[in-house]
Amino acid sequence: MKTTALFFAIIACAAFADIDRTKKPEPGPAPAAAFPDYAKEKLSTGLKVYVVEDDRKPTITIRLLLRGGNILDGSKPGTSDFVGSLLNRGTKTRDAATFAEAVESLGGTLESTTGEDGLSVSISGLVKFTDPLLELFADAILNPVFDEEQFAKEKKRAISNLIAQKKNPGALAGNLLNKTLFGTHPYGQIITPESVEAITQDDLVKFHQTWFSPNNSASLVVVGDVKTSEILPKLEKAFANWKPVPLPEWKRSRALEPLKDLTIHLLDRPGSVQSNVIVALQGASRNNPDLPELNVMVSTLGGGFSGRLFQNLREKHGYTYGSSAAFGYFAEAGYFQATAETRNDVTASAIQEILNEMNRIRDEIVEMPELELQRQYNTGNYLLSLENASRVATRVQDIDFYSLPADFYKTYAKRMSSVTPEKVQKLAKKYLSTENVAIIVVGEAKEIKASLEKLGTVIVYDTDYKVVK
Repeated sequence: MKTTALFFAIIACAAFADIDRTKKPEPGPAPAAAFPDYAKEKLSTGLKVYVVEDDRKPTITIRLLLRGGNILDGSKPGTSDFVGSLLNRGTKTRDAATFAEAVESLGGTLESTTGEDGLSVSISGLVKFTDPLLELFADAILNPVFDEEQFAKEKKRAISNLIAQKKNPGALAGNLLNKTLFGTHPYGQIITPESVEAITQDDLVKFHQTWFSPNNSASLVVVGDVKTSEILPKLEKAFANWKPVPLPEWKRSRALEPLKDLTIHLLDRPGSVQSNVIVALQGASRNNPDLPELNVMVSTLGGGFSGRLFQNLREKHGYTYGSSAAFGYFAEAGYFQATAETRNDVTASAIQEILNEMNRIRDEIVEMPELELQRQYNTGNYLLSLENASRVATRVQDIDFYSLPADFYKTYAKRMSSVTPEKVQKLAKKYLSTENVAIIVVGEAKEIKASLEKLGTVIVYDTDYKVVK
């Protein structure tokens, strides 16, 4: 026995002796299918259900997703935001305080999120409290009363935040970006104090009665230490009375008016000592087949400290503390943005450097060491995110909601980890342009307008996003 142990010890030492510790180990291949399997079911009411069985932690997350958000707000932008925020502020059986105490007593969290295309409600907690958590979850979804007092508080808070936004250059830039890229499309609507004041309790009740239905692209996902056969009867019981209703005719919004030429949209903010810059393009929608590889391409351009924009604008020129780039994807459209905050005297120069980097990634092949860094970074982030039950729940529902391929997330890591330099350049040529581009700038017009006019046509706005003649 001792001889055998000694033999294997010698073999192990010999193996380690062959390792060159001066060289970084080559990364292993990305998992072929890291995304978890899940069951697909349907309740008697027609509500689609997905169950991800995960026994690694004694917790459960339940999430409902349905069509909502900006796309259904109509002439009163912000309506769905209030619907979502007030779902747990009082139901037919509990007032706001009682509901909050019930969730807190279970150590649970109930959240609602409203986006451009959808409205989601989720609850999380220990799996041993599944029954009371599910009862509270269903109560918030099916029986909200949109209490007048709670609504008044939420409106007051929203208006206060909107007024404060006029002093926040980042918020001003984001709103002007939406207005510029999306125009009259629902994605381009800007919520104002006036639009909030126009929303009534009846609007919230009507929105809920009209759109909260299992046939409104709705789905329910459960992630946690559960068995599909055991959780389905509980879901059936909780949502037995949630019947489909006839939905109003709903059509996809009209196509966006494409950007033409390079145009600078300058929001004048007197007293600003720096400029908030966004170089923006209209982009692809959420079901874009190139999305995994696009993550790597845009990360190479502007992904944190290692991105080219950071290296150029901060490390090389000292124009800014940081610069980044990203794509955003919605059901009917999307966008690209490259951002920076710069001193007034270098605003135009910083914009030119962003455009230069956009052109460089289009015109030159990325070197493999640089690309490998971004491949590993994006793949690692994705794999790490799978530890988050809410992220997993969202992705499972996104496959159906945005009509993604069934194996979209199964192949996600592998696709990102195998992007080639040629693919990066091909995608950059396809999705990045420095010709038909909108440049958003929030800063003091009298300090920076003249220098910006050397880049292109400048349109000046006030803090109400109205053009200054």
